[in-house]
Formats: sequence, C-alpha cells, structure tokens
Amino acid sequence: IGQMIDSGIINGYPDGSFQPDGKITRAEFASLIVKGFNLSASGGKIFADTADHWAKDAIATANNYGIVSGYNDSVFGPDNQITREQMAVMLVKAAGLSDASKAKSFADRNSISSWAQDAVAIATSNSIINGYPDGSFKAKGNTTRAEAVVALNQAMSIKTPPIIEEPVKVDYT
Repeated sequence: IGQMIDSGIINGYPDGSFQPDGKITRAEFASLIVKGFNLSASGGKIFADTADHWAKDAIATANNYGIVSGYNDSVFGPDNQITREQMAVMLVKAAGLSDASKAKSFADRNSISSWAQDAVAIATSNSIINGYPDGSFKAKGNTTRAEAVVALNQAMSIKTPPIIEEPVKVDYT
C-alpha cells in the first residue's frame, strides 16, 4: 500500500488514513488501472452516467484499451462498488494475461458469473487474486481498498510485455 501511495497511484484520505477495509468503486478502480499501467489518455466510450463524472477520462481510456465495459451501451455504474469478479476481469485484460494452468478451485465456484470464469481462473493462476481461508472466492463480494491495491500491484508486476517483432536481417554475402 505504501509503495502505491508513494508512486501516486492511490491516495490516502485528508485525515492521513488509508481505510484499507473501505470499499472501492468501479470508477476508482478504473482510475487506478490507468495510473498503474501508465495508460496514455485516449478516446473511448463516454457512457451516459460518466459524462459528468470525475473519472470520465480514466473510464474512457480504460474502455479504449478494452479493459472495462459498461453494464450496457449507456451505463457504466461508476459509483457502484466493484466486485471481486469484475476486478479480476479488468486486471487480466490490463495485464494481458491468458495462462490459467494453475487456476484454483473454490468452494463457491458456481457463484462466479460465466463472463468472469476465465478471468478468475487466470487471475488466481497468476496469484493476482487469492481466495479466502474458508476456500471461497466471494465473486460477488465487494473489493476492499487493500485488496484492490494488492491485486493491482501483483498484476503490474507480471504484466505481459508486448511482443515487438524485429525485422529479420539476412546477410547475403
């Protein structure tokens, strides 16, 4: 948490507290991803409910990079608390990960939404997000500020670098 605060990715509150057990919204998490992965501000969808929102540009940037989407074409839900499965999807997309070979199985795996199952498998396989001591994942549970920062830090540390193809040099001598 201290490292993320020091690097300016996340801030504490004016009273000097961090409130690690506080919940985090979809807008706040999209903003953290944009800052954490140092994404260049770019176009992207402005949803009807983000047009006047403080995180409008971060949400649009994350959308342009294919990291976030709305509940539908006009609703993003910026002030809704982010769920653990939503966080998994965003982080897997942001980090460009696809390996699920070490995915963990959870006691409540049937509660993971179909659209998030692959991302949860990839996120747990890469130790970005872990389950709870009782063997559950709590996919629909709201993410805390501490969980979000730790998961983001993990994803940032293992981001798959883009493949840059070098031109093949042929020596005809």
